[in-house]
Amino acid sequence: MLAVINKNRVERIFEFAKDDEAAKQDAQLFRIDDKTIMAYYFRYTFHPINEKELFKDYTFIEYDSTIALLSGIGVCISYDNGETFSSPYIIKINNENDIMKNFAVRGSMCKLNNNEVLAPIYAYKKNINKNNFKYQCYIISSKDLINWKLKTFLAETDLRKINRKKSKIEYVEPSLFNYKNNVIAFIRTHINNEYAFTSISYSKDEGKTFSNPISTNIKGYPLNPLILSNGKLLLTYGYRLKLYGIRAILLDNTDDIDDIIEKINYKALNEEIIIDSSMKSTDCGYPWCVEDNGIISCVYYGYKDKNKIRKIYMKRFTFN
Repeated sequence: MLAVINKNRVERIFEFAKDDEAAKQDAQLFRIDDKTIMAYYFRYTFHPINEKELFKDYTFIEYDSTIALLSGIGVCISYDNGETFSSPYIIKINNENDIMKNFAVRGSMCKLNNNEVLAPIYAYKKNINKNNFKYQCYIISSKDLINWKLKTFLAETDLRKINRKKSKIEYVEPSLFNYKNNVIAFIRTHINNEYAFTSISYSKDEGKTFSNPISTNIKGYPLNPLILSNGKLLLTYGYRLKLYGIRAILLDNTDDIDDIIEKINYKALNEEIIIDSSMKSTDCGYPWCVEDNGIISCVYYGYKDKNKIRKIYMKRFTFN
């Protein structure tokens, strides 16, 4: 569902992608230009449990004698600034190496100067020799929003020694941001299934190659980047430690990648902004922000009541 909100009042709610019979999750919006908006989400299709063996190489959720199978990304496009949206189509990536059997998107896209749109996805890849799975993150791209291709590898599950102990590092749910011709990927990162933090990977060649992920002091995920009208960079993220809610850091205008990482680490430890700390559990987060005339609107989910009913919240604020 999409809601049109004006001055804290919901003016209109409507459903998009009605023609897509799959279950839809984590819908997001990306503005292409003044008139074009792309709505995207990842899909599940359902299959009886007796077909489980057919999908042994795929990622699925099993419950109530049913298999919910990840099945690509759905897209609807508005060419009239959100008044109407097109019928849905499905992004599917075919490649000769069979890199992905399925994939999802949970982060922001970005646009390059040549009008190429980059989208971050994450997927499972089966290790045939060891018969197990590992997460992988990739970048896909399109110039017409219809035809998409695999552009580059971003990160994958890594086994390494940390403090002399063998550790598993997982990278999922990347978000992209084009900041002064540097494509920055903010990646949700887990070490040995512990609480996640945000890693950074960057590209100086328009997304053709990315650096190895660099750990930061941000104890939250996934991260939503927004450049403000004053040139500052607002990084917002869900916070699933007590006190649960939404937090952010604000960076001054800067050009240097190393300086950005240094400022992020300092701000996350010393100048973290608490947007909301009233959620009742870790079931919260996924913020998304926009700015209008200096007023920032931040939308996120969670629950604050004992009945544990999820709600969508919006908080508006400004910076002095």
